[in-house]
Amino acid sequence: MKKSQGEIILHRQGLWSNARADVVRRRGLGRQTIDVVADDHLIFLNIRGAAKSGENYLDGRKVDFTPRPDGSLVYIPPGCRWSGWDEGDAEGCYLMITVAREFFADLSTRLTVAGTLRPEIGFKDLPIQCLARQIAGELSHDDSIRDLIVEGHLAAIFGLLQRRSHTSGRVSRGGLSPGVLKRVIERIEAYIDRPPSVRALAHEAGMTYEHFSRAFKQSQGSTPYGFYNQRRLERATDLLRTTTMSVTEVAIVSGYSSGSHLSTRFRRETGFSPAEYRALWRE
Repeated sequence: MKKSQGEIILHRQGLWSNARADVVRRRGLGRQTIDVVADDHLIFLNIRGAAKSGENYLDGRKVDFTPRPDGSLVYIPPGCRWSGWDEGDAEGCYLMITVAREFFADLSTRLTVAGTLRPEIGFKDLPIQCLARQIAGELSHDDSIRDLIVEGHLAAIFGLLQRRSHTSGRVSRGGLSPGVLKRVIERIEAYIDRPPSVRALAHEAGMTYEHFSRAFKQSQGSTPYGFYNQRRLERATDLLRTTTMSVTEVAIVSGYSSGSHLSTRFRRETGFSPAEYRALWRE
């Protein structure tokens, strides 16, 4: 599936009635050739190690390369081919979940907005990330209820993927120009702990507050404040995974007023406290 000279130093596998999970850890990685042809639904979670450069193709069509740090996700639907190459850290670990196409077909009969799921490479979605990690956690269990638990997590993942496909499939008109949008996002991310006001961003873009807010939402699918909330939550999750900083320290550098402020927001989005999320990631 991914061809490289890397040495496999860990491979754990779990089989359930509708899915299979593989946790693979490798070292000595170099440039990897990607050639994935999906017969079933494939979900990849990058647990450790980043793909920093490369090229991506979906069904032979070149798409923008998105760096894949730890915590990033890839979804490939049945019948889709993901090819190309990537290069990054020398050691990496990933989770691959293979889901029978019949599972989603059955689930779709209960979804009023069911439709074709779109492939995505290198996206971030905290709830999906947490659900995937919980599925990996079921590798440690061998009892009669693990199928039920895994199917519940998978149903939630596909519901969230369906929502993402439904939202990204909307055709928007107008919006910010690519150059202006890039500058605005860079400004928000550079000052995540002390963000500029929406009015200040609008002024820098040479637009009125109302026009800027409307154009930003057309471009990003969320308001400037909603986008900022998403980015600071991503910053917090990155720090919880990769550092030993306290929850309060993570909160402050991520733009939250206190540890309790972060905890409230975090639990609302994921169902976990920051401490529980950190423990889940380190299992």
